[in-house]
Amino acid sequence: MTAGMHASGNRAAGTVAVTASTAALACGVCCVLPFALPAVMLGAVGGMLSWFAQAYRWLTPLSVLAVTAGWLWIARQSYATRRIPARLTLALMGFATLMMVLALMWPHIEPRVIGLLRGAPRS
Repeated sequence: MTAGMHASGNRAAGTVAVTASTAALACGVCCVLPFALPAVMLGAVGGMLSWFAQAYRWLTPLSVLAVTAGWLWIARQSYATRRIPARLTLALMGFATLMMVLALMWPHIEPRVIGLLRGAPRS
């Protein structure tokens, strides 16, 4: 055999190996991903929710500070420029305030929401 035949055979074997591995990967992704993705997503969401539940104690006061600082900044800018803030700014700050109030009230709301989800009669 000549060196040229060895190189040609090695190239052909390499090409077949790359093609086969690519096809195997594509089949694996195509067939396994629809089954694995929901489990991975549920695990990730569960982990994030668990972290948020633990972070509630320090995130809520931080949100109160952030929303208060936002309103103070808007008031200061309004006073300095002698202009009324844009409606969108007021709407977004109103939404942020509503979310903050809901976060503050959540310990009182949560038992009722869970009761409704479980189908327990209202008291």
